[in-house]
Amino acid sequence: MPRSRRSGPVGFVIILICLGLFAAQAVALEYVIGVDDVIRVSFWQQPDLNTVSRVRQDGRISLPVVGDIQAAGLTIDQLEENIVGEITIYNAIISQARVEIIEYNSQRVFVTGEVYRPGKYTFEFIPNLWEVIREAGGPREGAMLGEVTIIRAQEGAGEKMTVNLSQALESGDFSRLPALKPGDTVIVPGRPSEAAGGTIDMLGRSVVFVYGQVVRPGVYPVEETSTLLQVLTQAGGVTDQADLSKIRVLVGQERTSSVVVVDVQEHISRGDPPDFPVHAGDTVVVPKRSGLWHNVWNGTTQFLTFTSGVVGFIYLIDWLRD
Repeated sequence: MPRSRRSGPVGFVIILICLGLFAAQAVALEYVIGVDDVIRVSFWQQPDLNTVSRVRQDGRISLPVVGDIQAAGLTIDQLEENIVGEITIYNAIISQARVEIIEYNSQRVFVTGEVYRPGKYTFEFIPNLWEVIREAGGPREGAMLGEVTIIRAQEGAGEKMTVNLSQALESGDFSRLPALKPGDTVIVPGRPSEAAGGTIDMLGRSVVFVYGQVVRPGVYPVEETSTLLQVLTQAGGVTDQADLSKIRVLVGQERTSSVVVVDVQEHISRGDPPDFPVHAGDTVVVPKRSGLWHNVWNGTTQFLTFTSGVVGFIYLIDWLRD
């Protein structure tokens, strides 16, 4: 019994700690208003005061009656509270204000190079490097994803870093990719012989991205009923180094991707083709077999080739003797 009495307060403390962590995480995810953001402020109690304003370089916006008020560096709730506090001085009837972000211009990233839609992209929360490139229409044919360049705009402005995005795609692990920051520029280079090539026919069509151990990595159009096998066929099939048991499909979502591993080798052994559906915006990555398995496979095929040659030679000798 004493033990259970002691566990009560301890459990209560643990619950409080968990709630505190959840609250801290929720606060961390709150959007902080920045310079160049476009904000709509509305007062349901007096709609004629509703206005749309851009956050100036000094971090302030202009509102009717109130005049200039600080916005940059505040959350939406904080700005709403400050606006109400200022406007009630002039109009006591107004007790509520609603703030909406129309354009997240402070969270912008520039994408250029071998992508289908180069330009400026804004986000409420900037996603990972691959999601940003995919937002820009995805890489064009000839894009060198192993040498993507990021140019910093804030801390360490002008600093350049080269990122091997191909490796991240093949492993399905984006956690080691450098986080993009507001104002950064992403450059996707192309092979010199192919930089001016590439077709723009796919711009108006639904596409998937196919990389890794396929004959022709790139961007391919898909229909609503397309399957993984059809997409792999479009990419020319897999290479002899492909690991068919661990094909990854990065299922495109609004702000992030979930990874599904499809064992095509198992389907082949059962004699039924994989009918895993592939949709627009998905990314298919065919990984390379591990070194050990690849060596065993090569050794096995070489041994079988050698053995068949020896057996054939023995049969030839016996035939000549006869």
